[in-house]
Amino acid sequence: MFYTIAYADTIQLIRGKNMSRKYRLTAALLVICLCVTMIPGRAYAQETTKASSVSAKEQETKEVSLEDAKNQKKEEALPDGQGDGAKSVEGASSDAQVKDTGSKEDPTDAGAPAEDDDPGQGRLTGDVPEEFYDDDGGIQAMAAGIQHNSKFAGYEITEGIDVSKWNKNIDWTAVKNAGIDFAFVRTSYRGYEKGGLATDSYAPANMKNAAAAGVKVGAYIFSQAITVKEAQEEADYLIKSVQGYRINMPLVFDFEYYTGGRLEKAKLSKRAKTDICLAFCERIKEAGYTPLVYANKTMLNKDLYASEISSKYPVWLAHYTNSTDYAGDYSFWQYTSSGKVAGISGNVDMNYWYSKPGDSASFGVPGVSAAIKAPSATTLSGKAAAYDQVKLTWKKVSGASGYRIYRYDTVSRSYKKIKTISGGSTVSYTDTGRSMGTTYKYRVKTYKKSGGSTAFSKASNTVSVKTDSTMTGKTNGTSVTVRKGPSTAQGKLQTLGINVGVTITGTSGNWYQVSLPVGGKAKTGYISKSYVTIIRKPVLTLASAASGKIKLTWSKISEASGYEIQRYDAAKKKYVKIKTIKDGAKVSYTNSGLTKNTTYKYKIRSYKTVRGKKIYSYYCNAKSAKAK
Repeated sequence: MFYTIAYADTIQLIRGKNMSRKYRLTAALLVICLCVTMIPGRAYAQETTKASSVSAKEQETKEVSLEDAKNQKKEEALPDGQGDGAKSVEGASSDAQVKDTGSKEDPTDAGAPAEDDDPGQGRLTGDVPEEFYDDDGGIQAMAAGIQHNSKFAGYEITEGIDVSKWNKNIDWTAVKNAGIDFAFVRTSYRGYEKGGLATDSYAPANMKNAAAAGVKVGAYIFSQAITVKEAQEEADYLIKSVQGYRINMPLVFDFEYYTGGRLEKAKLSKRAKTDICLAFCERIKEAGYTPLVYANKTMLNKDLYASEISSKYPVWLAHYTNSTDYAGDYSFWQYTSSGKVAGISGNVDMNYWYSKPGDSASFGVPGVSAAIKAPSATTLSGKAAAYDQVKLTWKKVSGASGYRIYRYDTVSRSYKKIKTISGGSTVSYTDTGRSMGTTYKYRVKTYKKSGGSTAFSKASNTVSVKTDSTMTGKTNGTSVTVRKGPSTAQGKLQTLGINVGVTITGTSGNWYQVSLPVGGKAKTGYISKSYVTIIRKPVLTLASAASGKIKLTWSKISEASGYEIQRYDAAKKKYVKIKTIKDGAKVSYTNSGLTKNTTYKYKIRSYKTVRGKKIYSYYCNAKSAKAK
């Protein structure tokens, strides 16, 4: 209306007799401008729509071509024998880590528009639906202070993550070095609005690089299935997406609502939703993989017959808290979406995996799940090697590829892996860095590798070992200061010469806490660790050899530079040095030229050369033997 009035007024002014030629020209230009602006916007919109339609068609063609190129490149990159649906498994040779070929900005997944995706992006940025928390709102869990349910006492607890394109490019070597042992990778999803199936453009790089770094890999599909048929379709789509990759973890049905999404709008019954989950699992199991159902606590409690699912298939619980009270069965727990892991920018979903003692660490994989039989369990023994060391030994198991050692963790109340021994002939391990006078519990599992698969035995017997409450050492400097506290700023308590024995009763950073007499009274002081040498004394054994000879043998002291042997001299009524062994690896000496039928007494001590000075252990207990 405004344009019409302005146009009419301007024409009248132009026609007016009183307007000069100059102003008539200006008015005419104004009319032309008004005419241009009055061209219907609908015409421009139609042209724009037409252009956009062409552009979309061209873009679709480009995406299809790009996807074909990706698939071709992926097939070419696979190791021999892994194309056409073949799979490699844990233990197979690792491919070189590859770079993600997707755009770093945000590549669009084929098959559905990017905005028709799953809610993972929102959760990583803090937009977490209330059903992931406790009924009272709860708190978002952090890694510190996690408490595992008591029903998992004695279980092996492994930490892992789950990722998608929202986590962008990942340095999987750094992730593995950070202690992450498994990962679920989103390879596909169903759009929450139109319901189209699509692939995650970051999945190829994540699947390949995670496996190459030694991380166990599983895969998941974000579901919005509202029928059994759609659940089966999603299972088939997920299976196809993992073809050619190393899979040694379950294939996951990520079943959750998206606010305003098709699953929420469908308002399915509890029975219908449970049947959808079961249909997916059955399809995955038929293909030879292990299925896993992911759902948050609220959905498991209120929207599914969870016990019906968990009685047949493992469940992955999502509950963002430090100590979940979910009463149902579950094998995995996603406890936060705000985790921090080296190699990943921003937040990442964090998970725990609970496995029963003796369970195989490998899940069902087509063609290899039954290819190997679990080896026999071994028998374990242990003893304190020092105040801060425990030496474990076990019985060799025939056919074993190696052994995995577990130590009980009092915080999580579970056994945690501390060492994997790669070699079936190695039957001992020394656990160092322990605390003085503390009891530790251990178990060992035997494992066997075959055809790229790994199977574990049941856990061995449990052994409890208490470290030494005290340890003796010798000063290794000519003037060693004993301080009143563990710092050079603390006052001097005493000064000791070289090779003075001290009793170590504890540690404090780089200082030993020692007990020593000062003025006739026992005092506690501190000596820098660099000025105390801990060297154990040998255990001596004697045997009569040939005529007039006695053979001495002793236990090897790993830190020794050599040994000093003394024999009792009856005439002098004291022990006299008869031999210095200048080789810490030598463990025997034959004393000859002895009088027949005469008894001799010996003792031996080890020494370690520090800064050019011999620092001696205490002497062993004296032993006697008669020369023939």
